[in-house]
Formats: sequence, C-alpha cells, structure tokens
Amino acid sequence: MNAERRHALSDFYREEFLRHIEFLQASGILDDGNGEAVSRARHALLTRLDDLCALASFPALAETLLQRFDTLTRLSRLDPSQRQRH
Repeated sequence: MNAERRHALSDFYREEFLRHIEFLQASGILDDGNGEAVSRARHALLTRLDDLCALASFPALAETLLQRFDTLTRLSRLDPSQRQRH
C-alpha cells in the first residue's frame, strides 16, 4: 500500500476510534478513575496507527476493535445527526 493511501486509511480509523472514545467519555463509561489507562492506550494506538495500517492483518484487527467499541457505544445505530463528536 502506498504512503498516501496508508495515511488516508489511518486518518479514517483515527477519527473513528476518537469518535467512540469521546462518546464513552461523554457518557461516563470512561472517567477519571480509568482515564490514565485509557489515555495511555489511546496514545499508543494513535501514534502507531500509520505503521499499523501497513500490516496485512490490520483491516481485520481494526474491524474487530471498532465492532467492540460499537458494542459499547452503539454509535452505528444512532441517527447521523446524533453521531457528532461530543
């Protein structure tokens, strides 16, 4: 995969992951009690996302991770006007 396509893909997944994380924070599922661990995990994922997108197994991994986020947030079931960032 060329660098431009990989960067576009990582931007897409970065935005999706952040959307779910922000929803979980706004809903109180992620709060100050677990904020440090979430912050470390989010930072690790987002800073390595460009490199991770180059892995052959990344699409399946990202899909699984997004499905698990969606199990908690149910963002895919919301009206598009309600999907805006919090």
